[in-house]
Amino acid sequence: MDESYRELERATRDISRSMTAYTDMVRQIQLSSSAFTSIQETLAKQLSFDQSLMRSTSSLLSEMKLNALVTTNFSDLANINLGLTDLVSQASISNSAISKVFAEHNVLRESLASFASQKSAISDLLSSLDTTRLLHTSLTSQYRLLDLETHSFGKLLGANTALANELTSTFGKFTRSYREVIESIPTLPKIHIPTIAKYSPIEYSLELEILERISLDDEEAQENNLEGLPDIDAALVSFDDRLLALINGARQALSSENPDRARHVTTSVRELFTQVLHGLAPDEEIKVWTSDKSHFHNNRPTRRARLLYICRRFSCDPLTKFVEDDVRAALTLVDSLNAGTHVVESKLTPFQLEAIVYRMESLALFLLKISQEDK
Repeated sequence: MDESYRELERATRDISRSMTAYTDMVRQIQLSSSAFTSIQETLAKQLSFDQSLMRSTSSLLSEMKLNALVTTNFSDLANINLGLTDLVSQASISNSAISKVFAEHNVLRESLASFASQKSAISDLLSSLDTTRLLHTSLTSQYRLLDLETHSFGKLLGANTALANELTSTFGKFTRSYREVIESIPTLPKIHIPTIAKYSPIEYSLELEILERISLDDEEAQENNLEGLPDIDAALVSFDDRLLALINGARQALSSENPDRARHVTTSVRELFTQVLHGLAPDEEIKVWTSDKSHFHNNRPTRRARLLYICRRFSCDPLTKFVEDDVRAALTLVDSLNAGTHVVESKLTPFQLEAIVYRMESLALFLLKISQEDK
């Protein structure tokens, strides 16, 4: 691996350590009765450290030599991360729009409610730290991609050429859409930025996670902890609590010894997605919203029409394209498994099935969050 990429990996891990330190600091503050000045000083030190990391990361990404061995996907992701790095450094964007991206920051703000008159003094610091976390997710994806793209997608499943090519094609389109949606952030209404900035790096990272787990041997795969991702359960309770049975069934099947475990998991998460999609974009509402013939097949709304309807409040073509390619990428493997084509289901391990469950949970939650904008 080129030294530039090793430097990128080290920078990413530095950001990861920064995030760990920040999380520990949040816990300490929540458990203590620290004076306001002490909290402010701690946050200021953390921000100073993060700003230094941002400068070195931005410089590294700008100077990186993309040689002939680097793929189009990697080049796109490098540009994405350079854009995210710039966003992290732009106080006018991060302070006004990304201040509520991560839940623990909201908890921290609540714990500081007694400092109401001085609350704005720490808001800027918290806002800047928010963006560091989303950048870390995307930077991690960048150096993971270097290893992944030297392998045939789906190799561990015994995927045939048709499925391997389809996985490769949908991932390439997803990467380009990811780049375009990140590039669009500075032009969007600020109210929409948190949803896009939070969930798009997560969606991309989880697609990468599945591809790694079905393509790389254990000794080659990066060790990634999927715990701590945004939780869908509360959103499902608000939307349709009957859907909890589907996701809980998939989770329980992960630890089952049932030989039909893989089919149970993939069928459950696919049905969860379908129920969320159709619930957010019912036939009747779409027929009122559009009469475009291309939005219907056999007098039923197409999947694309439903996604366009869900994204309608954003008026952002790059987001709509990202969501379409996100869904297409997520369903490529799941639908092949459910159809019994291309691969042998029994080859799926609990490790691989876990990634599929997390991926489909996150996708459903992303759609739920988009639908709630401006409500």
